[in-house]
Amino acid sequence: MRDSGQLLQVVHQGMVKAGLDVAAIYQRLGYDAEKLALRELRTPHQQQVFFWSTIESVTKDPEIGLHLCPHLPIFRGEVLEYLMFSSRTFGEGLNRSLKYLRLISDAINVRLDQDARGVRVAVVGTAMDAPQLRHTEICVVYELMRFAGAVTEHRFRPQRVLLRCSQRAPQAEYDKIFGCSVEFGGRESEIWFDPAMLDYRSPHSDPDLLLLHEGLAEKRLLKLKREDLVERIRGVFAQRLELENCDLEDVAKELDIPPRRLRFELARAGTSFSQILADFRFHLAKRLLAKTDEAIENIVYLTGFSEPSTFYRAFKRWSGQTPVQYRESRRARRAGAAAQTVADSK
Repeated sequence: MRDSGQLLQVVHQGMVKAGLDVAAIYQRLGYDAEKLALRELRTPHQQQVFFWSTIESVTKDPEIGLHLCPHLPIFRGEVLEYLMFSSRTFGEGLNRSLKYLRLISDAINVRLDQDARGVRVAVVGTAMDAPQLRHTEICVVYELMRFAGAVTEHRFRPQRVLLRCSQRAPQAEYDKIFGCSVEFGGRESEIWFDPAMLDYRSPHSDPDLLLLHEGLAEKRLLKLKREDLVERIRGVFAQRLELENCDLEDVAKELDIPPRRLRFELARAGTSFSQILADFRFHLAKRLLAKTDEAIENIVYLTGFSEPSTFYRAFKRWSGQTPVQYRESRRARRAGAAAQTVADSK
């Protein structure tokens, strides 16, 4: 399961606006968000546990997700927002846009429920039970409310909110931030609102634009599915250290996809099985050469080459260096960085 970098971008902007020590947070995380194309990222959902644990540790705030909410920018869902605007009513737009929620996250499911008790948006997170994911839950519910307000000219008003997580801060803090009564310990999180909002007519409703926006959403979803297919193939490679016999038919069988269909989907994704395999072998070889003392003869085997000479030629073609030259250059670079660190500490 993966999350769009748009979620990280929203939290990043909130942390900056809240005046948190962003540099310290990212130093512990091991990356610099200022230098990343956040919107283009799709990160494994489990990384959110480490992400929120780090923010908790730096800020010493066990309810940092709640306290970030007032500083978060309104989430702009791009094509999801366009679908909301161009749909005839808020209810139609909400149901339509939720079909494409995978563009934002594979790990979060949102649905619209309506019965005799009333109308609510239910937010179902991942099955992961890590306590740090409470911050994701709180921020997602809050951003959904603000998003609904933004596409209804601020007519959307929550009647009450039910959170799956437990209460950590005083009740008044939750009620003030969410703008309504907040309860805890639900099976899933819920945002209850006036059923009349479903019939709110969008002033930007346009059938022609709706068709255009739905086409765009389908195109992006298809692109995402093809990227997921490439990741699944890489996952199969990662499970097989001996890649020599890892051909397209083997992988297609493991993925339960007809070989012909697999070739077609990869071609539509702008790549091929042989290209994915070559890229995987190259990155694996680089990692083994740079970060381990594994003998090159063993790396030849681990990357699926039958002969050292074939491996040497391929690696030289990929990198412009021989495996020995690449390993020596990386060791020299690490030694130089270590020496600089020692010099800076004096």
